[in-house]
Amino acid sequence: MTLADLPLNKPAKISALPKDVVIAAQLIEQGFTLRSHVSLAHKAPFNGPMAFRLHNTKICIQRSVAKQIGVSL
Repeated sequence: MTLADLPLNKPAKISALPKDVVIAAQLIEQGFTLRSHVSLAHKAPFNGPMAFRLHNTKICIQRSVAKQIGVSL
């Protein structure tokens, strides 16, 4: 399962980051690290960005990047 597939407000744990080193480094700087708890806060319509609750903040990322992040429930 990926972050893009996560149901609204369902808690999950990050289990895999993108294989692209540059994207993975940017995500780590934002707090998307392995074993971090995350949940989906908002989905923009028309395949727009997605907002996630992570470390008591909301962080918005592109849907294409969210499809590359693996999670486990």
